[in-house]
Amino acid sequence: MPLFDRYIAVDWSAANSPRRGKDSIWIGECGPDGRVPSQNPPTRHAAMEAIVGRLLSARQRGERVMLGFDFVFGYPRGAAIAIAGQPDWRALWRYLAANVADTPDNGSNRFQLAEAINQRLPDGPHFWGHPHQHSYATLHPKRPTAAYANIPERRVAERYVRSAQPVWKLTGVGSVGSQAMLGIARLATLRGDPRFADDIAVWPFETGFADDLGKPIVITEIYPSLFPVGDADGLPRDRAQVEVTTTRFAELDRAGLLAAFLGPPAGLTAEEHTILIAEEGWIAGAGHEALLAQLRDAA
Repeated sequence: MPLFDRYIAVDWSAANSPRRGKDSIWIGECGPDGRVPSQNPPTRHAAMEAIVGRLLSARQRGERVMLGFDFVFGYPRGAAIAIAGQPDWRALWRYLAANVADTPDNGSNRFQLAEAINQRLPDGPHFWGHPHQHSYATLHPKRPTAAYANIPERRVAERYVRSAQPVWKLTGVGSVGSQAMLGIARLATLRGDPRFADDIAVWPFETGFADDLGKPIVITEIYPSLFPVGDADGLPRDRAQVEVTTTRFAELDRAGLLAAFLGPPAGLTAEEHTILIAEEGWIAGAGHEALLAQLRDAA
């Protein structure tokens, strides 16, 4: 029996103004009756309203939902205690939810907040990258060379997915730092929404990877590039990726492989396993090359 009835994938954006089309937010969905038309909301505020609406509708139908976002859910080991005072992902989420300003028209304080966090990190500035027309005292346009001695540049997950960028990179090709900062703050609010009461679990933190996937809504960190996208027929690549991702999740689930896909990879040490669940998080499917190859061959 499949773990979920519905699969939603979100390609997130840290854009500073409303945006549609290329490099904007896309929401893909696959349900019991097949694909649902993808949405391209112009702002993060509108995107979260759309997602909440979809989740509420699914719960009214008694459906279980796997909801994926393509940004980092946790920072490298040691970051949470330095930033939020506790070595725990919840503390980091609370800190970002309390300190991120993200207006309904996509205005945000992400660079100012990154500068403020840089000032409190023991190794010196970790975040880097900002618009060329601005300057910041402790946020520089290029990667700092004297950093990352105590708080690493990359999570364990990036050892398995080499193309994934570090969370400290805020701008430029492949950057995910801004998306993660703004996205985590939004997910912290979603997780605390009383309309969902005790319905939500954040993977892998609250599920022990695949040990407990029993909550009706499981929110996962995804990396759509794990699933190759062929000819998109003129569609924006971001849209094609979320549509392929939801299709692949549904296929894995029907084949009885999704729990393995959401499990930890072989080769983790006991210490790493503990750190990933307490603080760093993981990318769904990372380290499961055999399952990914099986999907590619089936396609």
